[in-house]
Amino acid sequence: MGEDIRSGRIYGHARYTALYDLELGNFREDLAFYRRHLPANPCAILELGCGTGRVSRALAADGHRLTGIDLSFPMLAAAGLAAPAPAPHYACMDMTALAFRTTFAAIIAPYNTLNLLTNPEGLRACLTQVRHLLVQDGVLLLQLYIPDQGLRALEGKKRFQFRIFDCPDGSKVIKEILKSTTPQSCLVEIMERYRLRFRKDQPDEDWQYTYQILGYGFEQWREIFAGQGFRLEAAYGDYGLTPFVPEEHTTLLLALRKGAGSPQ
Repeated sequence: MGEDIRSGRIYGHARYTALYDLELGNFREDLAFYRRHLPANPCAILELGCGTGRVSRALAADGHRLTGIDLSFPMLAAAGLAAPAPAPHYACMDMTALAFRTTFAAIIAPYNTLNLLTNPEGLRACLTQVRHLLVQDGVLLLQLYIPDQGLRALEGKKRFQFRIFDCPDGSKVIKEILKSTTPQSCLVEIMERYRLRFRKDQPDEDWQYTYQILGYGFEQWREIFAGQGFRLEAAYGDYGLTPFVPEEHTTLLLALRKGAGSPQ
């Protein structure tokens, strides 16, 4: 079976939820970053784009009070089923339209979640609401993808990568990723192709999904956050918390603090 699913429809599909969890369900490398910069005492945390709940569950197990939001009902259902006590609270919500009457000591946006906001107005709306929902001196922690110069130098040609995942039943999932951008564009186009190869009497499946992400550089992101009233506390380029170097790193982990007064 082959499908080309666009406009975010695959993200709300149960099959994609299983593929997402196969790739990221046991990922733990980024937890050290959040634990380093979160308050030492248990606090209220909001996670944007919680997916199947891997980060929120880990931080809830540390004693924090977690609320996670996502747009995918299958993702949230999987997160709720996997959550032991004390379980995070999950809600289906758009991160550009946050509907909370409470505040949080910390808000986190793991694994390139903010890159998905390709519309400048949507990004501005999200950060304005995030600042409003943070307590004074609250912390915003996030991971961003920064395109490297090699990708930009391809001038629209696609860069190809792939990974192979082994399933517990012996099946295999081949994930192919094609990325491209243009020198004058702030967007990166990504095509993800999933090739599901089953062992048993079940037909193989091929899935294809094309979407765009925001491809700002470090200085652009820093200006955006400063304009929204956040001050930069730390910037790392990998999960070992190495200081970020623009020419070397495509991963950007940011610790930002809500400043006093109004945004610029």
